[in-house]
Amino acid sequence: MAEEGLTELDRRVYEYIKLNDFETNKWVTKDAARSLGVDESAIYVSLSNLTKYMKDKVWIYYKNGGLHIQAE
Repeated sequence: MAEEGLTELDRRVYEYIKLNDFETNKWVTKDAARSLGVDESAIYVSLSNLTKYMKDKVWIYYKNGGLHIQAE
């Protein structure tokens, strides 16, 4: 695992995903950005980094009309 490639924001987004139930509830980037105090584009970059550097721990998928994210 290449966690050393993650930024501080990437780590915060990862913890945000782990603390919330985005398997059951739809992911809303706007809500994540507001909660973490950053703009939406920064969230998208962090999600991209997470799927690159932690691909065995983060899964993003589409189900029931929305994005869902799971993290171990």
